Amino acid sequence: MSGDREDILAAGRAAVVQMQRAFDAALADIVRRVHEETGEHLLVRRPGVLDAGWADLWRMSWQASNFEQAVRLLRPLMEDSGRSLGTVLKTADPITVRDVRRHLVQAAVLADDEGVLQ
Repeated sequence: MSGDREDILAAGRAAVVQMQRAFDAALADIVRRVHEETGEHLLVRRPGVLDAGWADLWRMSWQASNFEQAVRLLRPLMEDSGRSLGTVLKTADPITVRDVRRHLVQAAVLADDEGVLQ
């Protein structure tokens, strides 16, 4: 069963990369066509940290503090083990797993039980 899970994860990761490449190619095509037809260069960029307002910074701070707490909980389990986070979460005690997962969800790096990335 874990082979199926790994296959699904690998396929999902590959699909995300493919979608990102297709999106970037589509953007480049639009910019190129607009330039060819008008001579104008469209500036296309994704919002960055310098575009963030206070609410964005506060959310990022909350996410970072939750990520840090997850790392603190994981350190004794992972630091010298060479194991992946997924492996550790499959074998650690349930209380630690619950707490780490909660912090990773709050850090917006792990989807919650409904598959929603916070």
